Amino acid sequence: MRIAISIFNGKISPRFDVAPELRLYDIEERKITNEKEISCEGWNDMERVHRLKELGVEILICGGIPNYLCETLLNNNINVFPWVTGDVKDILKKFLKGKTKPKIAQGRKRHNVAKKK
Repeated sequence: MRIAISIFNGKISPRFDVAPELRLYDIEERKITNEKEISCEGWNDMERVHRLKELGVEILICGGIPNYLCETLLNNNINVFPWVTGDVKDILKKFLKGKTKPKIAQGRKRHNVAKKK
Protein backbone atom coordinates (compact mmCIF):
# COMPACT_ATOMS: atom_id res chain seq x y z
CA MET A 1 0.00 0.00 0.00
CA ARG A 2 1.21 3.54 -0.66
CA ILE A 3 0.27 6.41 1.65
CA ALA A 4 0.85 10.10 0.93
CA ILE A 5 0.91 12.76 3.64
CA SER A 6 0.85 16.48 2.85
CA ILE A 7 3.72 18.23 4.65
CA PHE A 8 4.55 21.75 5.81
CA ASN A 9 7.52 22.35 8.14
CA GLY A 10 7.70 18.71 9.23
CA LYS A 11 4.04 18.52 10.24
CA ILE A 12 0.85 17.74 8.42
CA SER A 13 0.09 20.74 6.25
CA PRO A 14 -2.96 22.75 7.32
CA ARG A 15 -4.14 22.70 3.67
CA PHE A 16 -3.58 19.93 1.14
CA ASP A 17 -4.15 22.17 -1.87
CA VAL A 18 -1.22 24.48 -1.00
CA ALA A 19 1.12 22.03 0.75
CA PRO A 20 4.65 22.47 -0.62
CA GLU A 21 5.62 18.84 -0.10
CA LEU A 22 4.29 15.30 0.00
CA ARG A 23 5.85 12.39 1.81
CA LEU A 24 5.18 8.98 0.31
CA TYR A 25 5.34 5.81 2.35
CA ASP A 26 5.26 2.27 0.99
CA ILE A 27 3.72 -0.01 3.60
CA GLU A 28 3.86 -3.79 3.85
CA GLU A 29 2.44 -5.67 6.82
CA ARG A 30 2.03 -2.42 8.76
CA LYS A 31 5.71 -1.53 8.33
CA ILE A 32 7.33 1.22 6.28
CA THR A 33 9.41 -0.30 3.49
CA ASN A 34 10.21 2.92 1.62
CA GLU A 35 9.90 6.66 2.24
CA LYS A 36 10.23 9.43 -0.32
CA GLU A 37 9.70 13.21 -0.32
CA ILE A 38 8.29 15.00 -3.34
CA SER A 39 8.06 18.73 -3.88
CA CYS A 40 4.63 19.72 -5.13
CA GLU A 41 5.10 23.48 -5.11
CA GLY A 42 3.35 25.05 -8.06
CA TRP A 43 1.07 22.09 -8.70
CA ASN A 44 -2.54 23.03 -9.22
CA ASP A 45 -5.34 20.92 -7.76
CA MET A 46 -5.76 18.63 -10.75
CA GLU A 47 -2.00 18.10 -11.03
CA ARG A 48 -2.03 16.94 -7.41
CA VAL A 49 -4.76 14.41 -8.18
CA HIS A 50 -3.08 13.14 -11.34
CA ARG A 51 0.34 12.87 -9.73
CA LEU A 52 -1.02 10.98 -6.70
CA LYS A 53 -2.78 8.59 -9.04
CA GLU A 54 0.36 8.16 -11.21
CA LEU A 55 2.40 7.46 -8.06
CA GLY A 56 0.00 4.70 -7.03
CA VAL A 57 -1.18 6.42 -3.85
CA GLU A 58 -4.08 4.62 -2.19
CA ILE A 59 -4.46 6.78 0.92
CA LEU A 60 -3.96 10.50 1.47
CA ILE A 61 -3.65 11.83 5.00
CA CYS A 62 -3.97 15.60 5.07
CA GLY A 63 -5.21 18.67 6.88
CA GLY A 64 -7.90 20.81 5.31
CA ILE A 65 -9.04 20.05 1.79
CA PRO A 66 -11.76 21.60 -0.39
CA ASN A 67 -14.79 19.34 -0.82
CA TYR A 68 -14.53 19.24 -4.63
CA LEU A 69 -10.89 18.16 -4.42
CA CYS A 70 -11.68 15.50 -1.86
CA GLU A 71 -14.46 14.16 -4.09
CA THR A 72 -12.13 14.15 -7.09
CA LEU A 73 -9.56 12.12 -5.16
CA LEU A 74 -12.22 9.68 -3.99
CA ASN A 75 -13.47 9.33 -7.58
CA ASN A 76 -9.89 8.40 -8.50
CA ASN A 77 -9.81 5.61 -5.89
CA ILE A 78 -7.68 7.53 -3.40
CA ASN A 79 -9.08 7.32 0.13
CA VAL A 80 -8.80 10.63 1.95
CA PHE A 81 -8.29 11.10 5.69
CA PRO A 82 -8.85 14.87 5.98
CA TRP A 83 -8.59 17.36 8.83
CA VAL A 84 -5.74 15.50 10.52
CA THR A 85 -3.24 17.60 12.48
CA GLY A 86 0.02 16.84 14.23
CA ASP A 87 3.50 15.46 13.78
CA VAL A 88 3.85 13.31 10.67
CA LYS A 89 5.76 10.43 12.28
CA ASP A 90 3.38 10.26 15.25
CA ILE A 91 0.35 10.25 12.97
CA LEU A 92 1.76 7.56 10.69
CA LYS A 93 2.87 5.40 13.62
CA LYS A 94 -0.61 5.51 15.17
CA PHE A 95 -2.27 4.99 11.80
CA LEU A 96 -0.19 1.86 11.16
CA LYS A 97 -0.95 0.49 14.61
CA GLY A 98 -4.67 1.00 13.94
CA LYS A 99 -4.94 3.40 16.86
CA THR A 100 -6.50 6.10 14.74
CA LYS A 101 -9.37 5.71 12.38
CA PRO A 102 -10.45 9.13 11.18
CA LYS A 103 -13.60 9.13 9.10
CA ILE A 104 -12.81 8.92 5.44
CA ALA A 105 -13.65 12.24 3.83
CA GLN A 106 -16.65 13.01 5.98
CA GLY A 107 -17.33 16.20 7.86
CA ARG A 108 -14.91 18.87 8.89
CA LYS A 109 -13.92 17.57 12.29
CA ARG A 110 -10.22 17.78 13.07
CA HIS A 111 -8.44 14.59 14.00
CA ASN A 112 -5.44 15.39 16.16
CA VAL A 113 -4.39 11.81 16.67
CA ALA A 114 -0.98 12.77 18.01
CA LYS A 115 -2.59 13.73 21.31
CA LYS A 116 -4.69 10.57 21.68
CA LYS A 117 -3.36 7.77 23.85
